Amino acid sequence: MICRKGGLQMLLHFVPIHVFRETPQVSFFDAGVNGSNGADVVIHHKNAISPPDDGNFEQYYIHNHQVDHNLVIEGSRKFTLINPKWDEPHHVIFLNRAMGALQIPIGTYHRSESGKEGSIVLNQATRDDLFDQRKEFTPVSLRSNKQLRKARQTHPVYWIWEEERIKRLKLDCKGYSKSIKLEPLIPAH
Repeated sequence: MICRKGGLQMLLHFVPIHVFRETPQVSFFDAGVNGSNGADVVIHHKNAISPPDDGNFEQYYIHNHQVDHNLVIEGSRKFTLINPKWDEPHHVIFLNRAMGALQIPIGTYHRSESGKEGSIVLNQATRDDLFDQRKEFTPVSLRSNKQLRKARQTHPVYWIWEEERIKRLKLDCKGYSKSIKLEPLIPAH
């Protein structure tokens, strides 16, 4: 992280995997994360959201004594990261195995969603001596956290896998007017 006017500049970190062998029916790779002292398997069945919504409000986890390193083993998963201290506080990552393990720093609100196929993620966490599972996995709702709600409303930075590399995308919506007429892609009958 780099300190800049307006907040900390956050550059997301992805821990690469090392593929030993890949065939049409077998994938063999090293998914190790240096310093990891936790290995959590998180299985999402179809259309799962973690943590689940609080009625009409999204909820997020935040860790104070754990750094996550989430690696997709099967399927894909969309992660939303929010950190009000960052100069760009809102990130959406469409994570797949090729991207490596997504590192989620301490103090960062996060949630994940799987599509209709579900997904399996291995989180090789790094936990400090003050880690207490009863305190690290309590959801925080947009309903009750004004600072989180404000950061969530900022335009997100998107992270995708394209052309065999991770791409960072920021959409510039400032020049568009509400009066612009959009043409439908599918004609009306």
